[in-house]
Amino acid sequence: MSAKTARAVALMLLTLPLALLSAGCSPRTPATPPAPPPAEAYESGLRAYEQGNFEQAATLFAASGAPQAKAYLGLSLTKSAAQKAFRAYEEALRADPSLDDAMEAMGFLLANEGETAQAKTWFIKAGTSGGVSPEALVRLGDIFLTEGNCREALASYEKAAAPPASHAPALRRLEAVRGLCGGKAAASGAGTWTGRTGRTGPLEGDPAALVTGQGAKTGRSGAPQAPQPKAGPKTIDLNDI
Repeated sequence: MSAKTARAVALMLLTLPLALLSAGCSPRTPATPPAPPPAEAYESGLRAYEQGNFEQAATLFAASGAPQAKAYLGLSLTKSAAQKAFRAYEEALRADPSLDDAMEAMGFLLANEGETAQAKTWFIKAGTSGGVSPEALVRLGDIFLTEGNCREALASYEKAAAPPASHAPALRRLEAVRGLCGGKAAASGAGTWTGRTGRTGPLEGDPAALVTGQGAKTGRSGAPQAPQPKAGPKTIDLNDI
């Protein structure tokens, strides 16, 4: 064996133990836990859903082949998105407490989640801060109407129907609700708030009592509970307007 070859062999024998040691100490990718059986995935998904862990629930429902799991999968994805949106609006309002667009968006989000009392407060808060869109005024009027408050419902619809907005859904609601409630809305209240049409109207509720730490409200389990309207001589279906 030549001297050159001997040196190469010796170098290889020196580096081989280091290479083996390095390979033994390298971090290993943790093994992905096996998916639970479909029935177990469904039950675990239900528990996660009830606890408000909607992302985890969606993963578990996706692993289950049961038809009802697919329905809950859709609900979980929707509620997970609502949670993320709620946190984004909260962060925006912490950065700028006068951001009326975020307040209005919070109102729509809560109304869609069935939290109409809080949604109403956010819409009113947006009005006192800078103004609300005709769409938000119509949604606010719908909330007032389901509460049996015809006066405030009509006031909201009238603001949305006024020029320059002349919002068509508000005009249709005015025609139907005036027949239900009778007459126009009467001016009252301790203060005024403004729609983006520039008109003022009665203020109801206490915007100063708002608490932005209500994110758990978007984590309610089960189907949202619709507000119960007060008894009256007539009923109206908002879907028909």
